[in-house]
Amino acid sequence: MKLASLKQGGRDGTLIVVSKDLSRAVAVPSIAPTLQKALEEWHDAAPRLNRVSQALNHGNVESIDAEPVFTVDMQALAAPLPRAYEFV
Repeated sequence: MKLASLKQGGRDGTLIVVSKDLSRAVAVPSIAPTLQKALEEWHDAAPRLNRVSQALNHGNVESIDAEPVFTVDMQALAAPLPRAYEFV
């Protein structure tokens, strides 16, 4: 499973699942809007994200869970955790 963040969607970006060959992706707002949220709820999010990853990698699908599959634009990607939390 490959995860990434798009620059769009606010300061924390938008979580997407990316195909193994890095060519296609799908947003997963119904699972977690951001990677930070997915990490915070990993026990629930991980199996669902894995299911999306498998669907994306097995076949030529046009949408997953009503979200369109799109071609990855590397210029549109943000840091995986654009605003990682820290303890100071």
